[in-house]
Amino acid sequence: MLSKLKQAFSRLSFSNQFLLAIIMVLLLGMLGIGTWIAHLIETNTLNRTAAISALYLESMSAAQLHEWPNGGIVDEKTHAELDRLFVDGPLHREVLRFKLWDATGRIDYSNDHEQIGLRFPVAGRLAAALAGTMQTQISDLQELDNGPENSRWVQMLEIYVPIRSTTTGKVFAVAEFYLSMENLKRDIRTAQQRSWALVALSTVALYLLLFSLVRRASNTIQEQQRDLHHQLQQLTTLLDENDRMREQLREAGVSTTTLNEEFLIRIAADLHDGPAQTIAFALMRFDEFAATCRGCSSTPGNAAQELHSIHSALQSSLRDVRKISSGLAVPGLTDLSLADTVRRAVSDFERVSKQTVITEIDDTLDKAPLSVKITVYRLLQESLNNCWRHAQGGEPTVRAQRTEGQILVTITDQGAGFDPQKAAIGGRLGLAFMRERVRLLGGVFEIDSAPGRGTVIRARLPLSTDEMIHAK
Repeated sequence: MLSKLKQAFSRLSFSNQFLLAIIMVLLLGMLGIGTWIAHLIETNTLNRTAAISALYLESMSAAQLHEWPNGGIVDEKTHAELDRLFVDGPLHREVLRFKLWDATGRIDYSNDHEQIGLRFPVAGRLAAALAGTMQTQISDLQELDNGPENSRWVQMLEIYVPIRSTTTGKVFAVAEFYLSMENLKRDIRTAQQRSWALVALSTVALYLLLFSLVRRASNTIQEQQRDLHHQLQQLTTLLDENDRMREQLREAGVSTTTLNEEFLIRIAADLHDGPAQTIAFALMRFDEFAATCRGCSSTPGNAAQELHSIHSALQSSLRDVRKISSGLAVPGLTDLSLADTVRRAVSDFERVSKQTVITEIDDTLDKAPLSVKITVYRLLQESLNNCWRHAQGGEPTVRAQRTEGQILVTITDQGAGFDPQKAAIGGRLGLAFMRERVRLLGGVFEIDSAPGRGTVIRARLPLSTDEMIHAK
């Protein structure tokens, strides 16, 4: 049951939860304050009634008790005066019982004449009154001296008034009054009802005030929540659009890498089949022409040297064209694993440069998109060529590792190093091309270098085929 209430409460809006909690707090506060005020009304009414009654009765009976000897027996004259006052007089309807106690606990007078002369222990409120303090209580008539009263009444207001000597001021007796509770209870009940009504009206007014404030704040919060929800939807839409655009850019990068490689292969083929063949044919015809010219009598004296220079230039151009065409094309990467691609790049560099490379290659690098293999090959090719040109005298190190669905390629040399920021400003195309190749595939490219402490190049490339387009 309690869990169901908690679930129902949690489904309410914040404003409704707050208002429900306020209702509970106000109700508890109203009950507490109302009960406290009702108790104060009852206590104050009883005390005021007792004080007024005691003062009134004391003034009424003082004249009858002024000739009563201190602690002595009430004489017949005083007895008759008290009977006239409390039995036959105007007070017999208000004062239901009147007792006159001496200091020993004996009843010297009572309007119930059968109680005169009875003696009871001096204790409780009687003892406090004999000590000089007026006492008041709503009595259930359970004391030892209340037997006759208990048989006639259920509850009475009991007042003990000390009687002091006119000469010494000492308390020598106590006058006890028993007043009816009917009128007093009615007055108390009326005052309590009015106080409860006032507390209830104040509680309702406070609740309405809080309700209006909370409702206004709740409406403001709901409007802001709607605005935030609308902005969140717009932001989500923009993020989805950005994701689609990022995916399109990544796909474009993959396609661009593949197309660039195909373009380079085509250029290499065109160089090999076009200018290279033309230069080779020109060399062949030049050799034939040179052999003929050597036997001519009209050939100038320096013709042999000129022909040799032309022949050397053509051979050099042919070698350059073939070298460029072989460097542009990277045949055979489609069937290689990613680890073998790294080894292929290293071995191609070692064959051309005649320089040894230290390698640490993870053999678990097997399948990868062609664009990744091409980018890794070109990255190693450019980095190792930079090592060859700018870090001679040391053996570069190449590491290729698998890390969380990515390949981490690290190229380290012990060269002179450089300032990467100045290199970027200076427009070093090799570094810029490497960086852009890696970024096109969604990777991360880092350069760690400084003058005098070598260079470290790190590149992370994704291996997930879900984010790549495989080139056929």
